[in-house]
Amino acid sequence: MLKEEREETRERSAENSALECVEDYEREAKKNLTPSLINYIYSGTESQSTLERNAKVFSKYLLRRRVLQGVENVDLQASYFGGKIKSELPFFPGPVNVSPLYPNAVLDEIRVAEKYSIPLFISHISFPDPLDLEKLPKLVSNPSSGLIWQIYLQSNNAELCFKQARLAESWGYRALTLTVDGELNVKLHNATPPELSSNQFIRVTPREIKKLCSTTNLPVIIKGVMTGEDAEVAIESGADGVVVSNHGGRMLDRGQATLDVLPEIVKRLKSKKRTRGAEIFFDGGIRRGTDILIALALGARGCLLGRAVLWSLVVDRQRGVENVMRILEGELRRASILCGLSKLTDAKPSIVRENTRG
Repeated sequence: MLKEEREETRERSAENSALECVEDYEREAKKNLTPSLINYIYSGTESQSTLERNAKVFSKYLLRRRVLQGVENVDLQASYFGGKIKSELPFFPGPVNVSPLYPNAVLDEIRVAEKYSIPLFISHISFPDPLDLEKLPKLVSNPSSGLIWQIYLQSNNAELCFKQARLAESWGYRALTLTVDGELNVKLHNATPPELSSNQFIRVTPREIKKLCSTTNLPVIIKGVMTGEDAEVAIESGADGVVVSNHGGRMLDRGQATLDVLPEIVKRLKSKKRTRGAEIFFDGGIRRGTDILIALALGARGCLLGRAVLWSLVVDRQRGVENVMRILEGELRRASILCGLSKLTDAKPSIVRENTRG
């Protein structure tokens, strides 16, 4: 390493030591990005009201402090799909497209997933080369970690995706995720960025869900669900779980926040025997460990990180995501203990109250 590179590394390490929360990474990342990447990462659609609502809605809830419980530590482990996927933490990187940041950014995500023994959602459009779809699982040596392939069905790749889904288990994937809310592409402010306009996503129906489920023995997760009705349709079409998501506020303006619809979806799925066993994941607006705890209390089984992953990779390719995971883990652990929880599977709606004072 050159002298200049060593000095730059030391300076970057000193800067990163001052990054103590996800919001610090949010501010710092903006200093190191081109205008187009700032637009790609930070923007929402049109008025950006949905994007802003995703983060602000957490203030609607207050956590109930408990004492006299004798709780000294909390078990943060999670298990999904009857033990087919296990995780040391109930949160993990979601399927964000990290490829615009720098070549092979996805490899830095994989390294962190191995360190923390967590599953990792890999975006279909993050692969630098289509052949890497088959190769990536082989890079995961930790048997407790595993990759979840997220699929975008496009007009020119649908049949190929179904063929690849048949092979995904033999390649080493642990589950499949089908994104169903991208038919009109993302809209950032008032336009779709030119670099994204070539993506022609198809309108997914129950037929495609059924077809995907029939091709694989892996758990199938449907991402982009924002109503109880759609969650029920997804599970009754054969899926094993859903991700409550509004695509980071980049689809529908004046839309609901994901946390606002989470209780409705949980209630709908838990009310019927045939949908009761579905796994419910959540994304949107997570900035703190307390946000994760609130989402879990309201019925989510796992939380996905989106922009927090992008910000951390921009700030520090080698240690950024690891640091953000460590920060959120510490915040979540502290809040759980102070709410009297010895294990996160005990998180229930009873630990939160609505903030009637706004």
